Amino acid sequence: MSAIKCSEPQWPSDEDQALKQALRKTCEQDRALMMTAQPFTAMLAMQLNLIPVVDSRLPTAGTDGKNIFFNARFMAKRSEADRRFILAHEVWHCAMGHFRRQLGRDSSLWNQACDYEVNHILSAELGHCPTDALWDRRFQNLSAEEVYARLRDGIEQPRKGQAVLDTHDLENAQNTDRNDLVIDPDFNPEAPATSQDEQALSEAWRQRLIAVAQQRERMPGNLPGHLRRIVDQIREPLVPWQKLLTRFLQKQQGGDRQWLPPSRRHVHRGLYLPSRKGSFLELTVALDNSSSCAGDIPAFLAELKGLLSAFNRVSLRMMVFDTKIHSDQILTEQDLHRLNKLEIIGGGGTDFTPVFEACHQSPPQALIILTDGYAMAPEDAPGYPVLWVLAEDGQRPVKWGEKLSIGGAG
Repeated sequence: MSAIKCSEPQWPSDEDQALKQALRKTCEQDRALMMTAQPFTAMLAMQLNLIPVVDSRLPTAGTDGKNIFFNARFMAKRSEADRRFILAHEVWHCAMGHFRRQLGRDSSLWNQACDYEVNHILSAELGHCPTDALWDRRFQNLSAEEVYARLRDGIEQPRKGQAVLDTHDLENAQNTDRNDLVIDPDFNPEAPATSQDEQALSEAWRQRLIAVAQQRERMPGNLPGHLRRIVDQIREPLVPWQKLLTRFLQKQQGGDRQWLPPSRRHVHRGLYLPSRKGSFLELTVALDNSSSCAGDIPAFLAELKGLLSAFNRVSLRMMVFDTKIHSDQILTEQDLHRLNKLEIIGGGGTDFTPVFEACHQSPPQALIILTDGYAMAPEDAPGYPVLWVLAEDGQRPVKWGEKLSIGGAG
């Protein structure tokens, strides 16, 4: 049986080219009008080139952090309010750092979570949200990470008739086997060459957001309250201990494949597969519940939960101790929500001996200890990696193992 042959891809027609020119002018006018009604978003939008295309790989719109690409046929069917919303939507994907924050999460669910976060911002900013866009009062004021967890755990589902209005993964926009396939040479998104380039682009957007906020604060009208809260959250960069914790988890993955960043070869199919190391992480965490550490435990658990959500499979052994182990339980990727409700028992002195004795009986792939460090520890290093996460003013009790400080750079 012979294979079905598809015709060669077509270029945009003369009619398409005329439509592209018309929609470029229309969207530029939309952006200009936003300078009066939504100056904050409009000033950020000026950082992006508007590029209309007619391309089967981009049925709606999308951004690579430098350009906004939009399908002219799609935008021509939208109302003026919808067009402004879609342009602003792409701007806020950049401003909120959604590319950097994905951390290997499932592509489809992460795209939905990001849209909920952005659309709630824009519905307050623009006073409008397209009826087919993702918006739900249940997700109001939740971060994309919090929305993602609810979607992943099946706690909430998108409402009928609502969906993402843009394409988030432009780099892997796929060619479909269609007889009417149209390829537009103007659709040429720029993907960061390395993770460092991606981080640099994300930081550039953070700085732009802060700069525009400072400029607006010097002008009449100031910032609306909902935008001020967002800017205040973004002004502070990711603290060093979180970066170091991320790095430690990445290093401890077993096998010969790496989950962060994921392989880009399969993303267009909605699959986030590991690139070099395995997506399974086995980890033991010991929480020192002496009084000097109690204030650091909630922030540490919240960050740990977010980072572990990036892995496909997790086996987390969680021990709470002071001079003895008060609780010892195993959590999987399905149980990470329980970290929010973890019962902390203890509050006395500190002794690391019970922790290392328990690990000697069942050696972990890696051990993380949250502590102030003021106790005796074994003189010799165990045969597995250890990370001492030190509370403010804490000290590493021994010379072996890696360390980082929640209260500083580590």
